[in-house]
Amino acid sequence: MSQKDATQGNTTLVNAVDQPAAYTAQDRWLKMPMAEYIADYRGSTRVRGYCRECSRYGNCWACPPYDFDETALLEQYTTISLLATMITPSEGVALTPETADLIIRRERQRLDRMLLGMEQDIEAQAERTTLRNPQTAMSSGANAGGAPASRAFFAGTCLLCPPEHCTRRDSLPCRHPESIRPSLEALGFDVARTISGLFGIELQWGRPDAPPAYLTLLSALACSRQD
Repeated sequence: MSQKDATQGNTTLVNAVDQPAAYTAQDRWLKMPMAEYIADYRGSTRVRGYCRECSRYGNCWACPPYDFDETALLEQYTTISLLATMITPSEGVALTPETADLIIRRERQRLDRMLLGMEQDIEAQAERTTLRNPQTAMSSGANAGGAPASRAFFAGTCLLCPPEHCTRRDSLPCRHPESIRPSLEALGFDVARTISGLFGIELQWGRPDAPPAYLTLLSALACSRQD
């Protein structure tokens, strides 16, 4: 069964073009078994088709195609904590493409730092467990020299380098392997169905004459053991 955690919110101000734009970002967590999430929300050929149509396909280290087995990567983890971030502009603030881009980048920076920090905390705890009792660590799935004890999935593609400067275009290693993470959609999950089916939030798509009323980001943290 899925388990919902507490909702958290914060209000932030960003400089949008020539004036500040205020918005509220509300984080909602939902934890569920990884196997259940894979079975119910992964495998859509439509999602992978969108990836193939994107200019970053094969040109960004965070994007497919990958040189590893995506299913094997996911099945290393027992649970996944999904994080839906709903961004609502303050009254009188329109989510123009420029404003939306600035807000998304700011929120991505916050979320990415938070998720990487959580990764590090879980990894440190797993290492302490291994040192105290290797047998317990092995049986509970904690890291004992194998796969990481947890893995973050970011809300979208990589923001660490400008797209045209990604080293994948030149068949060179990533400049930031310690910080880059794939998104859920890049691994074949249906983000729109996830957000509507599990959080009750319908994605909104803006048009030039009708900006969306809110933005929604979906990120996650997978763990290889039960808490």
